[in-house]
Amino acid sequence: MLPVIFDEEYLLKYAKEQKIQPFRVKQIFYELFKNQNIDWDSMTTLSKDMRQDFSDNFNIINLSLDKKLEDEQTTKFSFKTFDWYFIEAVLMYHRSKHTKWKLNRITLCLSSQVGCPMWCAFCVTAKMWLKRNLTRQEIISQVLYVNNYIKNKFWKKEDGTLRAVRNVVFMWMWEPLLNYDNLKKTIEILLQRERFSLSKRHITISTVWVIAGIKKLIQDKIDVWLAVSLHAPTQSLRETIVPNAKVHKMSELIKVLDNYIKTTNNRIFYEYIMIKWVTDGDDNAKNLVKLLKWQFCHVNLIPYNENPLVDFQETSTKEIQNFKKILEDGGLTVTIRDSMGREVKSACWQLGYDSINKL
Repeated sequence: MLPVIFDEEYLLKYAKEQKIQPFRVKQIFYELFKNQNIDWDSMTTLSKDMRQDFSDNFNIINLSLDKKLEDEQTTKFSFKTFDWYFIEAVLMYHRSKHTKWKLNRITLCLSSQVGCPMWCAFCVTAKMWLKRNLTRQEIISQVLYVNNYIKNKFWKKEDGTLRAVRNVVFMWMWEPLLNYDNLKKTIEILLQRERFSLSKRHITISTVWVIAGIKKLIQDKIDVWLAVSLHAPTQSLRETIVPNAKVHKMSELIKVLDNYIKTTNNRIFYEYIMIKWVTDGDDNAKNLVKLLKWQFCHVNLIPYNENPLVDFQETSTKEIQNFKKILEDGGLTVTIRDSMGREVKSACWQLGYDSINKL
């Protein structure tokens, strides 16, 4: 398989061997990351012969699109890897009601693994099992492809700059902290001014809670946002829906997260799934207050996104509102997340539905 053109080590080595001037390498990176081009014909700053030469020796990205599903709020991309696995990434379009629902920002939830090893009882992706980690090239390829799609779909903002992904969430397919080295390198490239130039406040790592990985984030001073999939207020309940909790105890997690807050001065975002008769109810809400009352955190209540492959039901809106009130009365800051992309199975815990449903 050919190396990807944005792999700087390979490209610089090739440029040196072929006596290609350094400014040409900068042109390529500009075409990729700033002009958001992912085909050689669009890179008109390069000569035709040079484009052909690079085309013969490099891939631009190392994923191919299998299919795309859209609704008004989201676009779900199914990508095929070189070894015929399938991964998914989801674009979410955030619109401002104060400006007649004009497009405000765009968030990309991307994959860092093929499948998932966490086996959460409510998640479709868990049914795929873990096939392998994605390389950093495969993770970055998702962003490059999607930015090109955004460019073609929305073109430029009012200030004349191209629209692009504003927020990146390492959330789908699934546990990024078990692919730590590739996660770390990807974040470095996302932050580089001459690459994607994202703010660290626009990058979120979502984790089921791999304690060793969180400790590495502290050690490496990676202080992007951290979202922890808590989903239950007690150890015993969490073990019934998140088997990984048997290994990573809640008491150990809270301790390491306190250290993360102290080191980064960032609040922790807790994701809490609302499953009817399982995680909802007054007692669970009160226990959640006891667990988090003294921590610098924010709780996101997420209505369960039902699907035919998992036998759980969504908590009613009235019950979610009551759960929220108990948390707020207990001193916690809380939001109820909008469920985007349900129709095309791109909402939380639905990714991988199409692949599983074929079996």
